[in-house]
Amino acid sequence: MPQPFNIAHIEPSSFIYGPGERFVIWVQGCTLGCQGCWNRTMLSKRPKQLIAREALLQKILDLDSIQGVTLLGGEPLQQLSNVLWLLQQVKSAGLDTMVFTGYEWPEIINDEKAKILPVTDILVSGRYVAARRNINLQWRGSSNQQVHFPTGQYDASLIKEGNYVEVHFEADGRMRILGFPDVDIMAYENG
Repeated sequence: MPQPFNIAHIEPSSFIYGPGERFVIWVQGCTLGCQGCWNRTMLSKRPKQLIAREALLQKILDLDSIQGVTLLGGEPLQQLSNVLWLLQQVKSAGLDTMVFTGYEWPEIINDEKAKILPVTDILVSGRYVAARRNINLQWRGSSNQQVHFPTGQYDASLIKEGNYVEVHFEADGRMRILGFPDVDIMAYENG
């Protein structure tokens, strides 16, 4: 029996992590050690929220409004078996796919990680480099990161550079900010 996904967070509806409305999954666990990592709480590989891959797929398929699924984290490719399976399933269901990874392109194409490429429509690759931080790039936190279109379903014309941020309000009044907010927004949220 396959290991369950170790999930940090799920956002069933987002518009900033790929084209259209998306089901977004932040996986838990990453050993890449990028200095200044944006998602530090997602680095530990300790189980946070364990979800059987079939149950996660059903949550996705239960939504009629989404165009695709996006995986980020943590490090999705450190849960490769589950990620590959999920990408294959959602592609066969007619949804598009996007993966954010800290691995560099050569680390992907020269390894078993390359198995995801035939079922990944958009792939953002590269370590986060704090010295190259740029919040005005779509889907990237630092200027060294690259956007690839492995399946050919999309191309670079899709990229509209800018700082995209979503604000979600919870039923209890809490506010969550998704994306790469600048310092002023973060000060407001924490203030």
